[in-house]
Amino acid sequence: MNGGGRTTGGPRPAPADESVTVQAQALLPMIWADPQHMPEQLAFFAVRRFGPRAAAAVARRREREPQAADDELRREAITHGTRMTIADGAVLGGPFMILMPVSFVAALLSQARMVLELAALAGHDPRSERRVADLLVLQDVYPSTEAAAASLAEVRRHPPGGHGRIPRRTRWSLLVRMAAILGIVGGGEKRGKLQQVVAALPIAALFLVGMVLPLVWVPALAVIYRKNTLRLADRAVRYYTPGAVGYQAAHPGRLSRVPRAAGVAAVLRFLALAVAPLAVAAGLAAAGIRLAGGFWGTGLIILVAVSLLAAGIWFVHHRSHRR
Repeated sequence: MNGGGRTTGGPRPAPADESVTVQAQALLPMIWADPQHMPEQLAFFAVRRFGPRAAAAVARRREREPQAADDELRREAITHGTRMTIADGAVLGGPFMILMPVSFVAALLSQARMVLELAALAGHDPRSERRVADLLVLQDVYPSTEAAAASLAEVRRHPPGGHGRIPRRTRWSLLVRMAAILGIVGGGEKRGKLQQVVAALPIAALFLVGMVLPLVWVPALAVIYRKNTLRLADRAVRYYTPGAVGYQAAHPGRLSRVPRAAGVAAVLRFLALAVAPLAVAAGLAAAGIRLAGGFWGTGLIILVAVSLLAAGIWFVHHRSHRR
């Protein structure tokens, strides 16, 4: 099922470890240039950029913990991958909804890097193009590696970078497909129009709420990404280790808390930056200050303004610490 591509020899040196967010921004033009093959382009890109890094990361873990069992190393890779998916996906998507495509692609790349590390731990070469088909199967894009490989034969490996000049409906459909792979909305490659509309409702609702309270995406996506990244990890472990018990079933007490720190931090950030606008709005309203539209109009204006200001300050601070 998982094919060959076993690792031979030590890993080649990995390129400079730029952040996943930077990599997502580099990938987006390729997706805009070939939107109908978004999952395939993302998988190709992930293996090219993160395959060598996954091999190097696994080698470092084995060198650092020579006595650690494979089970422990897998748990460490899953913990790190889940934490990075939340950090690069949910956190980025929270403050500025305009960055939603970058947020989704960053989350997908973080998940892909985790899968490649799990493949390396199982003895498969994460730099092999066979891992592209593996990723597409694990993401439920194709039912089998054979079907994925047949489709990949028709996909350009390095499409010319697009400039985002694609119809808005196409952009929206791409976002919905990304959200489906991430588990935010219902998946399925072949759906009727009514099913597509129903599947798009949750993301549209979050988008509208996020326009008022930008940080609402932080806890919402943190919970969704955590759940679905752990599910993907469970599938990857069983995929690369035939006959293995599902990892979540084998370690319910351990994985149920992974990554606890990242989830708690996301909730605390949300409370700090979303409750503050509510408190300011309530305080001004209680003091009798009226801007427009009476009590409720003033409260709404202050709520949106302070929320956007808090999100902007947080975003600038976050970006400055990532450089």
